Amino acid sequence: MTGLKASRLGRLSWTMFDWANQPFYTLIMTFVFGVYFADVFITGDDGAQKFTMTQTISGIAIAILSPALGSISDLRGNHKIWIAFWSLLFVIGMALLWYAYPGAPNGIWLVMFGLILASAAVGFAEVFNNSMLTNIETSKNMGLLSGLGYGLGYIAGLIALILFLIFFVWPGSNTDFLYGLSTANYEHIRVIGPFCAAWYAIFIIPLFLFTPDTKSNPIPIFSSVVEGTKNLINTFKELKNFKNVFTFLIARLFFQDALNALFVIGGIYASQVVGMTLTQVLIQGIILNLFAGPSSILGGYLNDRIGSKNVINISLWGLLISGLLALSVDKNTIFYFIEVEVFSSRVETLTLGMFNSISQVVHTLVVIGIAIFYGPTQTAARALMVKISPPEKATEFFGLYAFAGKSTSWLVPGLMSLILLIDNNLQHAMLAIMLFNILGIVAMMFVREND
Repeated sequence: MTGLKASRLGRLSWTMFDWANQPFYTLIMTFVFGVYFADVFITGDDGAQKFTMTQTISGIAIAILSPALGSISDLRGNHKIWIAFWSLLFVIGMALLWYAYPGAPNGIWLVMFGLILASAAVGFAEVFNNSMLTNIETSKNMGLLSGLGYGLGYIAGLIALILFLIFFVWPGSNTDFLYGLSTANYEHIRVIGPFCAAWYAIFIIPLFLFTPDTKSNPIPIFSSVVEGTKNLINTFKELKNFKNVFTFLIARLFFQDALNALFVIGGIYASQVVGMTLTQVLIQGIILNLFAGPSSILGGYLNDRIGSKNVINISLWGLLISGLLALSVDKNTIFYFIEVEVFSSRVETLTLGMFNSISQVVHTLVVIGIAIFYGPTQTAARALMVKISPPEKATEFFGLYAFAGKSTSWLVPGLMSLILLIDNNLQHAMLAIMLFNILGIVAMMFVREND
């Protein structure tokens, strides 16, 4: 497969999609708003359940619609129009999170709708952004560009975390009003939705200005819907002729679902099980992103040197080991059996006040492994999909790619919710993530990189 290589500016502008959307995943989904949602917005003990429920619903929407949207876009071309449409809804969804008043006095549905809308919209936009890769880069360097995109995304997440910590979280803990925001009503935390919305709206602009797009075909919307749906059905039928693609999609279905769940529940786990404050979770997020960005770029480099499949396999094993070690830590236990003090002044001194227990330090060190292996998995998976897919069905197959990444996103949260209902133990619930990671490892054994 050979792509039509765009200019350096065009290729770099394509990576700005990852730069623009990463604060949503980093600040909203994992390290700040997710923790606030479960600990403050929802007053009961089912905050984690309700948070995962939003991802279940958005995942179902993406599973149903993304393959059809990809097929329609292949017919009409002009991916930027689709990205712009879903970007608008993405921004609106994030902005709605401002209404997450502590204790949810006005109900939970508007905020949950905002999370669902934002999660689904960015997932749809990603389908079209991914499919542009075949038109702007050669197959030889797709892995490197893909890795650069994810790497820059993690750097953006790191910068956003630091900015939010310095300008909102730290000063907000010492005053009743910050920039006119009431800290008693957590407005300095709730502003994270509009903050991430503005970030995305600004940094997505270079993609629209400088990244080349395929020409638009003058096909009526209704006709494209009908024809696209037919093509989608045919694509599913034709998958029997693309067995390697089908096998990879099954493998990604498992391991991406595990990765998605890690993002959804990671910050909540650190807060509720390990006993970290919101500030400590935010500091941990900064530390993790220091490793995640460079590792994603390195993963893209290795992807072009040792192959996409090898990078995925190494990363999945690294994620599994790191995940099992992370589950071994709670407030007073590390590595399953070693008891530690819930508070240690010595640890507080040695970490310059960032952490105050051995379990918090060990948990942070262990999940650095997750940060290191998370990015390369995504980088290599996107590059491998490009390598093994027919170029004339790029967007359509990336619709299936999104489908494989989201179609069972209801299952892991569902399993976790069921376990939480039985014994309300988040550590036990996290075992569902490890199970899907293992299934992904097994399925990847049957994928061929050079079909």
